[in-house]
Amino acid sequence: MDLRTDGIQKQFHIYVLIPCLNEELVIQTTLRSILKNNYKNLVVTVIDDASDDRSLEKISEINDSRLNVLRRIKPNAQKGKGTALNWAYYQISEQIQAKGIAPEEVLIAIIDADTKLETDYFEKVNRAFNYDDKLTGLQSKVRVANLLKDSSQDLEFSEIINATQMFRTLTNTVAFGGNGQFCKLSTLQALNEEPWTDSLVEDFDLSTRLFLSDIEVKNAQYDDIYIEQTGIINDNEALVKQRVRWAQGNIQSSKYIVPTIRSKNLVWKQKFEILMTLFKPWLMGIEYIIVIYTMIMIINSAILTGITQSLKIVVILFIVMFIYIIIVNFVWALLYNRGKNNEKMKAWDVLKDTANLTKFLLILTQIYPQSAIRFFNSKNDWVKTNRQEESIDKNLNEDKK
Repeated sequence: MDLRTDGIQKQFHIYVLIPCLNEELVIQTTLRSILKNNYKNLVVTVIDDASDDRSLEKISEINDSRLNVLRRIKPNAQKGKGTALNWAYYQISEQIQAKGIAPEEVLIAIIDADTKLETDYFEKVNRAFNYDDKLTGLQSKVRVANLLKDSSQDLEFSEIINATQMFRTLTNTVAFGGNGQFCKLSTLQALNEEPWTDSLVEDFDLSTRLFLSDIEVKNAQYDDIYIEQTGIINDNEALVKQRVRWAQGNIQSSKYIVPTIRSKNLVWKQKFEILMTLFKPWLMGIEYIIVIYTMIMIINSAILTGITQSLKIVVILFIVMFIYIIIVNFVWALLYNRGKNNEKMKAWDVLKDTANLTKFLLILTQIYPQSAIRFFNSKNDWVKTNRQEESIDKNLNEDKK
């Protein structure tokens, strides 16, 4: 779909919700980026969750009639992102009803506090919903601002996760993935329950419940509609902590396995894709057990009987598996570098990105064991990961795609 040439029949009312808890380093840059859009029917609401830094001060320095702040006060504040979103959602819904705007003409957007947008971002979103009147939700493609030589996080989002979403387009199971998600207000209201739960992946949880409901749902993701957010730089501990939280949220979503199997609203290909996602944590667990058991057997066999023919075969299989992983990562790096705008592909960049992606994925191998331990110990509380000043680029490349 060419979002630049398709005609517009109507202009949706877009209500942007920005959860904010101690975001003084990024919130002002994000708001200025959003408000550079000249989209007419735009309302931006920051949900301040009892910040104790200079976030409110930074927000107050911006004078724009489209911007307003909803403040949560302790002890009712800081109860989780889902709770904050629901609280703001009901207030926004009342405002929309008071204005007499039809719910089917309203898009509720969730944008993170560390985001950079194109100046025609909301125009593209509006065109997407005009292009397909059956569209109920849209997930933006996510890019990660790359301030260092290691672009692994950007590669992960722009290629690997994007490929997953493109496959989901074929099965009509495109999931919400946090930053840059849009959903028609009429669709959220049709749930007849709070849209967001206390799940650690409240975005995926919402889209899953929508697909399992009786509502006619169609989500989409387009390469031309993207946002750019900050990454985690030179802090493997913070990176692992973030991904363990996401992985634990995926494990929490296992409660939808049986409803998905029993669903009479989903066709077989939708069930297949959703179940593959829901089973992933458990398949990863089996993989870990096999690898660990095999390594123990190799070491034990080497000590007791020496290097046997069977042991050589097992070792060779492990080497072949590692080479396969390198080749797959090389392909991702190739696709990533091929997609760079106005830049000639360099062999060194491809090799460097292959090595960095391999290292990045090796670091993340620990997330599922950690998340499983937390899940089975019922540890669902999380302390917010602080923004890194060195990860923030106030002049993010607006031409990045």
